[in-house]
Amino acid sequence: MHAAGTTIDGSWEDVMRVIGQLHSLVHGMGCVRIQSDIRVGTRTDKVQAHEQKVESVKRGLDAASAGAEVEVVDGGK
Repeated sequence: MHAAGTTIDGSWEDVMRVIGQLHSLVHGMGCVRIQSDIRVGTRTDKVQAHEQKVESVKRGLDAASAGAEVEVVDGGK
């Protein structure tokens, strides 16, 4: 979860295709210049979708609001 940006989860090919399609769409709306800043993370040690990461943060927030000390840990190293 973050304040600015969009998370796209998928294969490398699918994600790059979607980014290209978004650029084409915005150019088609008349924008002559687009700059995208892309942060890419990949891992081979486990499969983890962004939904799982969001759920981990939500669990931590729920526990913190209940007064517990919480450390949110990714679990993979």
